[in-house]
Amino acid sequence: MVKRLVIVLIAVALAAFAGAGALAQEPADALGAAVDYLVTHQNDDGGFSNGFTPESDLGATADVVVALVAAGEDPNELRSADGQTPLDHLGAQLDAGVAESAGQFAKIVTAVVAAGQDPRDFAGHNLVDELLALQDDEGMFGTGAFEHCLSLIALQNAGETRPEGAVEAVVAAQNEDGGWGFVAGEASDTNTTGLCLQALALEDAPDAVEAALAYLAAIQNEDGGWPYQNPSDFGTASDASSTALVIQALVALGEDLEAWNSPEAFLLSLQEPSGAFRYQSELLGGNFLSTVAVIPALALVPLNHWVPVPVAE
Repeated sequence: MVKRLVIVLIAVALAAFAGAGALAQEPADALGAAVDYLVTHQNDDGGFSNGFTPESDLGATADVVVALVAAGEDPNELRSADGQTPLDHLGAQLDAGVAESAGQFAKIVTAVVAAGQDPRDFAGHNLVDELLALQDDEGMFGTGAFEHCLSLIALQNAGETRPEGAVEAVVAAQNEDGGWGFVAGEASDTNTTGLCLQALALEDAPDAVEAALAYLAAIQNEDGGWPYQNPSDFGTASDASSTALVIQALVALGEDLEAWNSPEAFLLSLQEPSGAFRYQSELLGGNFLSTVAVIPALALVPLNHWVPVPVAE
């Protein structure tokens, strides 16, 4: 009798474990639960932590703004107990001189545009001009392809004509396998490749796009997701953040997700009862940054979703 009871309890536990990531089968339900999880993590200053330290983080807060807008929420109305919004926090960080890198300015530009505010007149800053001033003599923004493509996407969202050499620099940084590495000389990774594909989706670089899609197809896992890198010394299991960025790239390019083994289904399988998403299937417990990354992917909103529509003359 005891042995049978143990077997039954194990079966129930396994069933609960299997179903934990499938509580929200519909993307709309999953998004609602994820947003509910996110807003409970707002700090008194209006910002959000990066999940590693309790203090608000500029980049994480900008990413949360983008995620909320992608899910149909208005971050301008999300106020902390002290009455501060995420945009207030970003403005305060700018005033404090926290933003220094191209990647930081790029994230703020995209967040500000997504929230319906003017990146050329935000908290006393012309963010577009400040970002443009960070381009180097070789056409690059920041320390490598990741920051550069974030910057290119930000300029697209701001409706800014891309400066000379910026698009060419993306193509020049592409590795032989078709992907891009975080910085020059590093092996390709799906996160940087996903960003650069989103940037190139609005530019004229068909050969680079085709090669990058071939790279992604070659390392997609059977569960429909993507790892950060393959090969990798740290394992090649699919993770939420990498898969989310690739989905955004595929959406930006007009790809059929069903033809890519429906990777959004993998993301849905990672949702916890809290509404948060795991980083990987085997890592139980919600991951804040992964949840932020998954929301716009499930909403099928790429990072350059807010590019102004040209006005017909």
